[in-house]
Amino acid sequence: MIKKVIILHNPVLTDKPDVADVINQRELVREACEKLGYEVACLATGHDLPGDIESLIGHNPDAVFNLVEEAWGRGELIYLVPALLNAHKIPYTGVPLDALFLTTNKVLAKRIMRLNNIPTADFFQVNETYQLDPEKTYIVKPVWEEASVGITADSIFRIREKEKLERISGLPASHYFIEEYIDGREFNISMLACEIGVEVLPPAEMIFSGFYAGKPKIVDYSAKWDEGSPEFGETNRVFDTLIDSPALHRKLMDICSGCWEIFNLKGYARVDLRVNNEGRPYVLEINGNPCISPDSGFVAAVKQAGYQVRDMIDRILQDLN
Repeated sequence: MIKKVIILHNPVLTDKPDVADVINQRELVREACEKLGYEVACLATGHDLPGDIESLIGHNPDAVFNLVEEAWGRGELIYLVPALLNAHKIPYTGVPLDALFLTTNKVLAKRIMRLNNIPTADFFQVNETYQLDPEKTYIVKPVWEEASVGITADSIFRIREKEKLERISGLPASHYFIEEYIDGREFNISMLACEIGVEVLPPAEMIFSGFYAGKPKIVDYSAKWDEGSPEFGETNRVFDTLIDSPALHRKLMDICSGCWEIFNLKGYARVDLRVNNEGRPYVLEINGNPCISPDSGFVAAVKQAGYQVRDMIDRILQDLN
C-alpha cells in the first residue's frame, strides 16, 4: 500500500521553457497526491545521482513519481534515474528502464517498430543522403532529444538544397538522423494505464492555421514552447476530428495499443503520428513519460476522456515498476 510518495525531478538551472516546465509538472503531481491522501515530498536530482539516490533512500518512500527529464543537463541520459531506482529496488512510476531507453532513442525505436509491423516513415543515417529520393521531402531530427528540441522549419529539406545537404551530412550520426517528411494530418494520442492494461485516450489533432500556408506543417520548438511566436499561436490542439472517420480512428487506436505492448510501456505514454493524404498512418515517435503540466496535451486528453487530474495520477501510481 502506498503511503509516502517522493516526487523526483531534475533541477531547473535555466529559464528555457522546455526545462522549467518540470516545475509545473511537479506541482500538479504534488497537489494530486495530497488530495489522494499521500504523504508527499519533492527532491531534485541530476548532477549527483549516487548521492541523490542515497538521500532518496533515507526518506524510505513507498513510491517515486519519476519526473526526471535529464541527467547532468542531457536529455539522452534520462534513463539513468530509472536504472538507479531499479537497481535499488525502489518502486517508481512511468515507463520502465528498458522501455525508456528504447523510446528515447528514436532510431532504435523505429527499427523495433519495423520489426513488429508498426508503420513508421523511412529513415536514414545522416551519411546516407545518397539513398534519398529527389522527389521526396525529408526532415533531420535529433536521435535523443524530446520536446521538439533541435527541430525548426529549417530542419525540412530536399536533396536539391545543396547547402543544407552538405550541412546535414556533416552532423554526427550518433546524434542526428534523417526521416521522410510525411505531409498530412498530425495526431497526438495519449495512453493511460488501467486495470485491464491500457486505455487509449481521445486522439488530439494538431491543426495548422493560416501562418503555415505554403510552409512545412510541423510542431517545432517554437510551436511548442515560444508563446510569442506565430508558430505557437497558429498550432492548435483539437479533439473529435475523427468522428466521421471511424475506420481511421480505430486504426490509430490499434497502432497505439500495439506500441504499448511491444515496447512494454507502463503508467502513461503518448504516440505522435502523421496520416498522409492517402489516409495511411505513420508513427513519428513514442514518448514515454510525456509532459503532464496543466496545459499539456496529455492532461487535455485526460480531461477530454472525462477524468480528473487526480484520477490520472492515481492510475499512474497504481502501475508501478
